Amino acid sequence: MAATSLRSSCCLRHRPFHLAAVPNEAVVISGRKLAQQIKQEVRQEVEEWVASGNKLPYLSVTLAGENPASHSYVLNKTRAAADVGINSDATVTICHRYTPKEQLKKHTILADIVVYAAGIPNLIKEGATVIDVGIHRVQDPITAKPKLFGDVDFEGVRKKAGYITPVPGGVGPMIVAMLIRIPLLLSLEEQEVLKSKELGVATN
Repeated sequence: MAATSLRSSCCLRHRPFHLAAVPNEAVVISGRKLAQQIKQEVRQEVEEWVASGNKLPYLSVTLAGENPASHSYVLNKTRAAADVGINSDATVTICHRYTPKEQLKKHTILADIVVYAAGIPNLIKEGATVIDVGIHRVQDPITAKPKLFGDVDFEGVRKKAGYITPVPGGVGPMIVAMLIRIPLLLSLEEQEVLKSKELGVATN
C-alpha cells in the first residue's frame, strides 16, 4: 500500500477529456494525454511558485509491504515528480533488536536518516543523521548514580555521523516543548471559533 501527500499551492484547472472515438465502439478516454497536459501545467506552476520566493513543493510517499504493484506505482510517482521539478523522500527500512548485526550495520551505513527506538542501550554503532529516541536509566559503575543513555553508542557514532541527538538533551526536550504548546494552540483555536460565532450572530 502506498500513501502519498503533495504540499503545494498549485491549482488544478478544469480541462476537457481527450477522447478517441471509433464507430460502434466505446469512446476511449486517454488518461496518458490528459496526464501529460496536467504535468505540463504543474511544471509551469512549480516554476512560478519557486520564482516567487517560495519553497520547492515536495511529494511524500510511504510504502508499506512488498507488493510489486505498489512498488511500481511509487516508482512512477517519483519519476513524475522529478519530471515537473518536485522533490520526492524515501525508502523506509524497519529493523529491530532481533535483526542480525551484519544486516543492521548494512542498513544503518546506507541510510541517510536513522531514527532509533529499539529499547536496548548502545545498540547502534553506525549512522548518518542520527535521531536517538531511546532512553535508559543505568547505574554508573563508577559513581553508582543512575545515568541516562540512548540506543546509540553516542561517543562512537558522533565521530562518523553528520548530525546526532544526545541522550539526555536531544529529542526529549523537544517533545516536552511541543507538548506544552498544545494547550496554547487549543486555546487560540477555541478563541477563533468563538469569534466566528460572534461575528455570525452580529451579521444575522
